[in-house]
Amino acid sequence: MKISLLSLRKMSTVNTTDPNDVVQMAQMANTANETLNKASAAVPQETKDLLRNAKDRILTNDKLRSFSSFFGKGEESAFSLAIRPGILFPRLKKNISYFYLNYILIAAIVMVITLLATMLNPKTIIMVAVLLLAWFFVIRSTADGGVKLGSSTVSRKNAAIVLMVITGIVLFFVVKDVFFVTLTSASVIALIHALLRDSSNISFDESADGGDVASDPADQAV
Repeated sequence: MKISLLSLRKMSTVNTTDPNDVVQMAQMANTANETLNKASAAVPQETKDLLRNAKDRILTNDKLRSFSSFFGKGEESAFSLAIRPGILFPRLKKNISYFYLNYILIAAIVMVITLLATMLNPKTIIMVAVLLLAWFFVIRSTADGGVKLGSSTVSRKNAAIVLMVITGIVLFFVVKDVFFVTLTSASVIALIHALLRDSSNISFDESADGGDVASDPADQAV
């Protein structure tokens, strides 16, 4: 019984988080937050207003077309195969202008699904676990301000910078596959829809700000 109690005490001592480590991590988070704030403050207000206006003009809810409009519910021939360039290219341009926000939504859904599938991949889980263990080792081994490597001493700051670079590289190779799959899949889906969706029954002013809808039979049928 004494041995068991002694073992439990040792385990609790090992697993106890050092308050200094928590303080160091909080300081690193504050430093990163301050850096982001400084970078944001360095951007001119005119640029911020321009980007905000562009976002509000492009990403507005009234430009997200309904499910019925996207699939042509209520139309006799919502989808058709056009071979003549005189029909195909205007259709492609019109559908992209009209359904672009739906295509962006499809890309976002594909990205979420791909990201979840990637994170549940055993290879990704192992890489993330190794990174977490590496960070834990660096924080613990540099608790006194640094760690000795042979005759030289590496400070906690330098060790954290090196590990941040390694973490960024690993995450880049993990996330780049997600972006590649998302870009490829969403582009194929959007292209197929834009090529096949018969937009002759959809009328809207492409020259207006954001393309205001004049009439959409699929929405009127609902």
